[in-house]
Amino acid sequence: MRSNCLLALVALVLALVACAADGRDVKVGGWQPVGDLSDPHVVEIAKFALSEFRSEPVQNKLVYYNMAKGETMVESGVRYRLVIGATNETIPDPLFSLNYYEGVVLEKAWKHFRQLLSFAAIPKEGN
Repeated sequence: MRSNCLLALVALVLALVACAADGRDVKVGGWQPVGDLSDPHVVEIAKFALSEFRSEPVQNKLVYYNMAKGETMVESGVRYRLVIGATNETIPDPLFSLNYYEGVVLEKAWKHFRQLLSFAAIPKEGN
């Protein structure tokens, strides 16, 4: 039991050190807003979520358009909860196909690990 607590503490410290090394301001406990939605690392996480979702069978060809909202939480790595605007590349007018999705990605930077935990369309208002 004691060694499990120690391992959990070490993992948390490593996550914080990895975030500090990346220059990101990440707080422990609870969801915190992402300061800069255009931060290249955050955009990379959003594009990762889209690419993982696209790899599932019979999915639309979603292409990153923008990010409407982002939050992070430190919990055995950094969890990103992002509201991602994406277009369907099979539709000629990209703005006609613009939809928003919520993607949750777990990143453990010190292990070079990312995992898409959830991805779902956000219903349009009026539907």
